[in-house]
Amino acid sequence: MISKNASQFLALTSLHPPEFETLLANFAPACEKYFRYWTLEGKRRKIVTSKEHGSAKLRGSAQKLFFLMVYLKTNALQAHQAASFGISQPKVSRLSGVLRSLLHETLAQMQLTPFRDGSTLSSQLAQHPTKVFTYDGLERGILRNACDQAQEQEYSGKKKGIA
Repeated sequence: MISKNASQFLALTSLHPPEFETLLANFAPACEKYFRYWTLEGKRRKIVTSKEHGSAKLRGSAQKLFFLMVYLKTNALQAHQAASFGISQPKVSRLSGVLRSLLHETLAQMQLTPFRDGSTLSSQLAQHPTKVFTYDGLERGILRNACDQAQEQEYSGKKKGIA
């Protein structure tokens, strides 16, 4: 797998390989249990399966989680995702739906789902041992100079029309 190249793995999945392995350790049991008893279409299997079909393109929980993380990170067209992983577009659609729900269950078990209200977040942050947090900055506009001459000097000319 691509996990040997840490920077490329991070670029494709937003996870460092050790983070992926931690997530996989929690995701794999849920994934294996689901596919043991249910089909990709969500129908209960008539015969419980103990192993994947030999011709499966995404074999094992690691391949399935990698597929989903790339899908979520790159927001690829399903046709592109299908071509990249050697499966059909309808299968990408069905598989991504099933895997997203399994990932959500896994993150909930790991207590890593986002808080949906500010008061819960506030109480959790108040209890956190480290009181320094990072956040994404917002883009802020630059105030224009009130003086016309100063505006002419500061103006970059990028918005001028082509004559």
